[in-house]
Amino acid sequence: MHRAALYQRANVLQRRDAEQILKEYSNSLQWHLDGQDSLIDIGSGPGDVFKDFIYPLMPSNFGKLVGSDISPQMCKHALKAFKFDERCDFRILDIATEEELPNDLKGQFDHVTSFYCLNWVQNQRKALENIYQLLRPESGDCLLVILIDNPIYEIYLSLSKSPKWSSYMADVKRFICPFYRTEKPQEKFAALLKETGFSHIKTELRHNAYDFKGVDTVKDNAEAICPFLDRIPSQRHPEFWQDFFKIVVDLKLQDDTGDKITVPYTAMVAYARKSPQLFDNNN
Repeated sequence: MHRAALYQRANVLQRRDAEQILKEYSNSLQWHLDGQDSLIDIGSGPGDVFKDFIYPLMPSNFGKLVGSDISPQMCKHALKAFKFDERCDFRILDIATEEELPNDLKGQFDHVTSFYCLNWVQNQRKALENIYQLLRPESGDCLLVILIDNPIYEIYLSLSKSPKWSSYMADVKRFICPFYRTEKPQEKFAALLKETGFSHIKTELRHNAYDFKGVDTVKDNAEAICPFLDRIPSQRHPEFWQDFFKIVVDLKLQDDTGDKITVPYTAMVAYARKSPQLFDNNN
């Protein structure tokens, strides 16, 4: 996912949820009395949620605020568009990396946030271990939002079975949340958080829906995050989208007029605090 400008234009659902969840959980975050907090956001994309909702949440005299993304294109766009405060930075980071975290990031943060990024990560345990390591040795907390269920997963799976697209989508499960179609995913994720060393764990599922106005709006949103388009010859993209929206119709997401497409989805919200003694003693 590296179409920064398109994603920024189309991520209305993601923005709505990030704003709402940050407002709800802002009082749960363990803010420093002196206001010298530092925060890193995982999967910041083009940086608009970072700028519009996370930055205003920080104390006025915060220490530092870092956005991160696995995509160099996203980070480049974010740096260019939102480098508005010298205490803010954007870094390329794979949160599920097996390598050591950069020294200037490891153990440097009081808070970690992430909105609709971890659903792309298959190795959830490693991602949580890295999040734990980003937090300061003595304390810290995280607020994580994961897309558990969405029609896009079903659409990807259906398209991957088509002879026309199967060769481009052989690794389709890499791009589907590992908790998709699992029972009680919030309990499984809470167990992973606990095993990693976190405490004060709260996980909840939120069943929601978003009404997109027209096919073009849905296409923009889907195109911005679709991991397969770069593999498919550009001249075949219209055919791909035609098949994509046939499945949208089959799933009965579109109203009779065709002017509205309602996308139901389930998000998991997780909050947890660092318990350093549980994790650090095992290393």
